[in-house]
Amino acid sequence: MVDASPRSEADLIDLAYPCALDAVADIERRHIDARLAAADPDVRRAFSDTVWQVRDVMGRLAVLDEFAPPPELERRILAALPEEPPGPSVTRLSAWRRRPLRWAVPIAAVASLVFGASVLTAQFIGSPSDPAAADQVQVHPGVRTVNGSFAGGGVLVVDASPELGRAVVVFDRVAPPPSGRVYQMWLVGSDGQARSVGVLSDLPSTDRPFVTGFRSGEVLAVSVEPDGGSDVPSGDPIVGVTLP
Repeated sequence: MVDASPRSEADLIDLAYPCALDAVADIERRHIDARLAAADPDVRRAFSDTVWQVRDVMGRLAVLDEFAPPPELERRILAALPEEPPGPSVTRLSAWRRRPLRWAVPIAAVASLVFGASVLTAQFIGSPSDPAAADQVQVHPGVRTVNGSFAGGGVLVVDASPELGRAVVVFDRVAPPPSGRVYQMWLVGSDGQARSVGVLSDLPSTDRPFVTGFRSGEVLAVSVEPDGGSDVPSGDPIVGVTLP
């Protein structure tokens, strides 16, 4: 039976985790869809982003399943986990009572998976020097190559795998940015919102490519930003390509 009592927007976003793993029954999914349809656009966007993040991590793990994790990984994950207070916290317990308790364990488990897998995949993906992960993408069936010309000369070359949701980026004959400036890469969705995927300290090359996740139809764009990068693009991109 579906609990139809009013719930918070935060609780609705929590349900993105089991939805991303297809761990809800059809009737519950329809109820969640109805709540999303009536929710604020920012809540729907946060729900969609959470679903994408979970599925993105699962895709990353599929790419990295042949790699052994670094030996210090367990220590780093344990060190990053928050310490629990010695006694019960009335505030935290009361907050959880307002949420569907049957999801408490799955949400915590998936959140831990996303955190732990993100630490692991950071060793291989989303790095300007990532030949091993790049090889995994480039040999995958269905990989497609798209190119774009830089305004100042040179070519942006992207090998993209829609199935894996991964793209390998290389700059070909591109001049370094001006002194005190850096190249920054962005993914731009259909809503026109840009999110940063990397501030480049080195130019991606065939020997040192940059690997990033993406959603089909997004535009991969490069802009010139102040040293250290920007939260949002400070000017028009100097090159952009639409990913398959």
